Amino acid sequence: MNSMPTNEETSKESLGSSGTKKVEVVPYDPAWQPRFEELRLYLLGILKAQDVRVEHVGSTSVPGLAAKPILDIDIVLENWADFEMVKARLEQNGYNHVGDLGIAGREAFKYGDKPQFMPHHLYVLSEGSDELKRHLTFRDWLRAHPEDRDLYARAKLSAAQRFPEDIGAYIDAKSGIIFEIYQRCGLYLPQSLLELAGSVIINRYNLRLMEMACRSVRPGVSLCEARTQEGKFYLLAWDKISTPAGEIAINQDALAAGLTPTLSTASGQVLCGTPFATFALFESESDALAFMDSRFWINQSNV
Repeated sequence: MNSMPTNEETSKESLGSSGTKKVEVVPYDPAWQPRFEELRLYLLGILKAQDVRVEHVGSTSVPGLAAKPILDIDIVLENWADFEMVKARLEQNGYNHVGDLGIAGREAFKYGDKPQFMPHHLYVLSEGSDELKRHLTFRDWLRAHPEDRDLYARAKLSAAQRFPEDIGAYIDAKSGIIFEIYQRCGLYLPQSLLELAGSVIINRYNLRLMEMACRSVRPGVSLCEARTQEGKFYLLAWDKISTPAGEIAINQDALAAGLTPTLSTASGQVLCGTPFATFALFESESDALAFMDSRFWINQSNV
């Protein structure tokens, strides 16, 4: 299964009254579990004739984990052929279908006003889907590994403190820790360069990708042309798996002098690091190729 931190928290801004307007991360509240149970029973009552189960996912589902005080709820269908009936039942009870919001395999629903319940995000997924596996694997790993739970909590609290008004920067700032945990729990496996580069453009640089093509410009280094709704950009990628050239860093002298032409990630990182490649983004192909041939970067494996 190929997975990486996604922009799903940004997509939650589309979920009506429960959408994320401000990044607020608070200490774990034991009341979150019974508040989820209230919603679980309510949803099962709505869908009583359907073969479904209701899962509590996301950070509020992990005891001891700091979280935004909004429940994440997955309705899991044993048979996806039942989706239209489930959608109809939900819509009859105030939940409107808004599509996958850019995340395949997960159908989102918004609501207007349900003051009797804790604010929540509601999704419908099929049993065995990759997205459901990601939700459950990450939740169960954090429940069973308090050291990773606490590591993630510190990253969330720090990111929320730094970027209280910028959800994209908040997501990017905690992505490195999620990468680490994904590797340990088996969620993050090597991806094709095109797939990984596309995810980086969307989730780390917060751009809306339309089309991308990559080509090799040097052994272990590729240049990807990304057409986005915000314009055209060029992404250099140093492969960490097939060559040591992936272990790169910005030359500190160049950085101190403000010479590097790289564009920052959403949280202000000059380079974008992932477990399998390191990326740098540029406004033009000439900037990218000039950087490639410059002394702005160093190969750490040769230091």
